[in-house]
Amino acid sequence: MQSFATKLMSGVAFGLLLTSPALASERAGKDEATPPADNPASQTDPLPQPTGAQIDPQAAEGEIVVTGIRGSLDRALELKRETIGVVDAISAEDIGNFPDANIAESLQRITGVAIDRVNGEGRGITVRGLGPEFNTVLLNNRLLSTEGGGRSFSFDILSSELITGAEVYKSSEARLQEGGIGSTVILRTARPTDRAGLRFAGSAAGVHDNTSDEVTPIISGVLSNSNADRSFGVLASFIYDKRISRLSNISTDGWIINQNIDTNGDGVRDTPSAQGLGVALPRTLNFTSTRNNRERIGGTFAVDYVASDALRFEFDALYTQQKTDSVTNQLGYYVDPARITSATINENRTATQFTVLPATATAGLASDNILATNPQNARTYQLGLNAEWRVSDTLTVDFDGSHSNTRNNSDQLFYVVGTRQIGVTPTFVLDGPDGLPTMTNVLPTNDNSAPRLHCCSERGGRNSDTVNQGSIDVTWETDGFLDSLRAGVLYTNRKKTTQVRESPEPLGCFYCGYLAVAPSSLFSEFNADVLGRNLSWLTYDRDALVAFYGSPEAVNQVNSGATEADRIAARQRFLAVYRGNNNSLDPIDRDRGSGTVRENTYSAYLQGAFEADLGLGRFTAMAGARLVHTDVFVTGFSVTLLDVIQNPADPTAAVPVYSPTIPVTASNQYTYLLPTLNLRFDLTDQLTLRLAGSRTLTRPTLTRLGLSQDFVFRPPASSTVSGGNPFLRPFLAWNADAAVDYYFSRTSYASVAGFYKKLQNFIISGQQQEEYFGLPFIANRPFNSQDGEVYGVEFSVQSTFDFLPGPLSNMGVTANYTLVESSIRFDPSLSNQTFNVEGLSDTANVILFYEDDFFMLRGAYNWRAPFLRQTFGPQSQPEQIVAYNQIDLSTSAKINDNVSVFGEVLNLTDERFRSFSRFEERLITESTQGRRIMIGLRTNF
Repeated sequence: MQSFATKLMSGVAFGLLLTSPALASERAGKDEATPPADNPASQTDPLPQPTGAQIDPQAAEGEIVVTGIRGSLDRALELKRETIGVVDAISAEDIGNFPDANIAESLQRITGVAIDRVNGEGRGITVRGLGPEFNTVLLNNRLLSTEGGGRSFSFDILSSELITGAEVYKSSEARLQEGGIGSTVILRTARPTDRAGLRFAGSAAGVHDNTSDEVTPIISGVLSNSNADRSFGVLASFIYDKRISRLSNISTDGWIINQNIDTNGDGVRDTPSAQGLGVALPRTLNFTSTRNNRERIGGTFAVDYVASDALRFEFDALYTQQKTDSVTNQLGYYVDPARITSATINENRTATQFTVLPATATAGLASDNILATNPQNARTYQLGLNAEWRVSDTLTVDFDGSHSNTRNNSDQLFYVVGTRQIGVTPTFVLDGPDGLPTMTNVLPTNDNSAPRLHCCSERGGRNSDTVNQGSIDVTWETDGFLDSLRAGVLYTNRKKTTQVRESPEPLGCFYCGYLAVAPSSLFSEFNADVLGRNLSWLTYDRDALVAFYGSPEAVNQVNSGATEADRIAARQRFLAVYRGNNNSLDPIDRDRGSGTVRENTYSAYLQGAFEADLGLGRFTAMAGARLVHTDVFVTGFSVTLLDVIQNPADPTAAVPVYSPTIPVTASNQYTYLLPTLNLRFDLTDQLTLRLAGSRTLTRPTLTRLGLSQDFVFRPPASSTVSGGNPFLRPFLAWNADAAVDYYFSRTSYASVAGFYKKLQNFIISGQQQEEYFGLPFIANRPFNSQDGEVYGVEFSVQSTFDFLPGPLSNMGVTANYTLVESSIRFDPSLSNQTFNVEGLSDTANVILFYEDDFFMLRGAYNWRAPFLRQTFGPQSQPEQIVAYNQIDLSTSAKINDNVSVFGEVLNLTDERFRSFSRFEERLITESTQGRRIMIGLRTNF
């Protein structure tokens, strides 16, 4: 791994290289004729105007509005210049025309921002190495509820067409809502009084994913109307977006370590002194094909009303719904260390090849035909009302209230029907012909003559998140050294409810051990291209399979039990539950794992802005403090594990016996003072120095505060017990920032910024071995751990090539590079590390564009270095992500002033995602992301 100093030198060289065209822009600007002194523009803005920009034909007479990419860069850079602290922004090129199809994809272009992808789409953001849970995302300055179990904002539920701008505050201010030690991100929707008159912007496009043969639509529109003096206006927007993809992956479900296996083929597992002790084995080997049918609808509604010169009202409403129909077909092999008869291991104690004993009718490796679903039906809405009262020319009072709610329903299926590998000796090879693991010497996987019922479950949940907020902010503007004084209070009430659902016992594992042969008529052949491998295995209809589960033909094949009376009793228990559950395996609500977290927060702040001319330049400052108090109330259910009944037909399965659940409650509270200081020195009209210091806070993820305890039974080495901790303290950070910005024009600048964060109260999942009824479990419970430091440097440059002749003047570039390090280094050779700062990685972006009055072409390259996703990942081992890069292209051409055609290609080179456990050969998953091509028509009037 490179040292921080080495990477810093590389970053400096990168920054100097990128800055060279901007320096040329500066020289060209100096050679231009100086504007006349009586030109008002020259007195208010000494920076040269961009050339080659598009002009809005609908602008009012005498008003010049720069549009397109240059207009977007101009507006974003203006915000950066005027803010005292460290902030970056993205602005829509025009209303309803954000730079990327996904908001997170656009945000990753900002220096220091990386994204996490799900099914190839950006879902969460990481800022300066701190992941989604450390970044507060606000919509129009209001907290939006989320569909997941945590606090992090899911960008994939919100269409980019609904957003006109995004600001990323990397240094804190007292006025900003607490919660983000990484950043505070503010997304903004369009206002109806931004422009006078009746306006409409809309687009319609077809989208093709290279993993699917279908073309799907994406349609959006924004309609606004405002009177001439812009005292009253109404705006409505809508979006319909559908994506169909078939993504595939090869995975292992992680690696089990310290396994004692037979390495020499003598039929005996090696002793502790022999080579086979402490070997790492894949938990499974899976070949997966998943069809996703994602449909997203959404819209906004806004009303602006200026009642008088002193009173203004703004109403906002947002609704978005994302439905995903996700069906997975998987061919899987579950590894049992006791069945391995010979193996080869490498220097990292990784099994690179092993052979498995032939199976018998009651034991041994099986090829599993798995059918699973992971549907999503997430619905989110937010209502907000703001009133601004100008009490006098110097005093303004702002009232704001909002309500947001999200509900997500997702009942999932998981069925396994398998074939024992009788008469063959399956062999696992880690590095196959294509560099991916494979299983050879196996029976045909598409033979429907001998599949047996194994396990099944239908589970899911009902998640609900409600956020209510109310705030009052007062601003007093003055003359002199104290430029303004702001104060305010904010109250937030949040309630997160989780209702767990699961098939009632003993339905889930009645057939575990492949105890019943299923008729071949239930099965059909499933064919898939899995990362270039043409494979086939069996699939089946869930309803037909469930009907067979309750048939006498199936039930009477189960002979588990010491006596015939025991076997009859077990069958009767199963049938009683099956019939009482409407002859199905439908999930029912269960108390265990369910619960509610209620959180009330009260905050107040005082912030002053100061301004002075020090002779050497203009000095501005912002100093303040935010006092935050939090009350947490948690309800859940306690349960005691009374017994674990192992299944003699399947050593990898067990049946738990629980006590009745008992409701339990807990409460916690804490108070913190969060000071902030931001300084800006405008040494010249073009050169700015910024310094910032603050203390910030991130509350624990809501799911970590739950009381309920949950067990997962996967003998012999993968059983777990997990629970929450309502007494967790929040993450805290002391932050320092320094930045130097040099502005060459309205759209061009270069910047170097350094940052340092002292992190406290880091929350980790403490892991320890526990034993229940003779079986080992890995216990996972969160607690506050040690401190750590995160620090780094950011380089960024942006330039339009106005200094070049002819068409070359229509070109431009944006590039940035971020180096980030931590005082705590992850060492894959150590097995006792319990704490790491997760998600840290260097990032880089380069965007090249050409734009004239009729045509635009933009190419964007994004790169993220390898990083540690989680210290305790699959099988409680570290999960690391391989370096990822992606190229996106977009283009548009005007037909006339009101109509244009556009196209976009995401993931041009069809890059894959890959993760591994501790050492790179220990694959966790390699998966496709999909290349998406969009072609459409955009109109505005």
